[in-house]
Amino acid sequence: MSVGSRIKRYRKAAGLTQKQLGEAIGLGESAVRNYERDIRTPKKEQLDAMAKAMDIAPEALYEIDANNAREVLEVLFRLEGTLGLKPVETKDGIAIAVSPDAPGAQKSAAALKAWKRMRDALKAGDVSEDDYERWKASFKA
Repeated sequence: MSVGSRIKRYRKAAGLTQKQLGEAIGLGESAVRNYERDIRTPKKEQLDAMAKAMDIAPEALYEIDANNAREVLEVLFRLEGTLGLKPVETKDGIAIAVSPDAPGAQKSAAALKAWKRMRDALKAGDVSEDDYERWKASFKA
C-alpha cells in the first residue's frame, strides 16, 4: 500500500475531509489530494503532522522499502537484532518466533500475541478491516 493510500485510509477512518486534514497541518486541500493520489510525496515533517492530526502513529504512514528479497531480508535482519525474532520451520512453512533468551523477548512475545488476537478477531468477523487497520495505526512510540 502506498503512502498516499495510507493517508487516505487513515484520514477517512479519522472522519476528516481532505480540506480538514489540510487545515490541520497548514496545507491546502489540493496538497492532501496530491499526496493521496501519490502525485506528490510528503516530507517526514508533513507525515508527522498528518499522523498527529489523525491521532495515529507517524510510522503508520512511513514507507517501508522492501521491494525485493534483499530488502525484505534487511528488514528481517533488523528485527532479529532489535527484537530477538528468528525464523522457524513449522508444518505449514516458515514462521517468525521470539528467541526466549533475547533482550526484550517478553515485550516481543506480548506484541506478537496481541497481533495474533487481533488477526483472529478479524478472521472471525469480530472486527472490520478498517477497525484492524486503525488498531495497527494506533500504536505510538
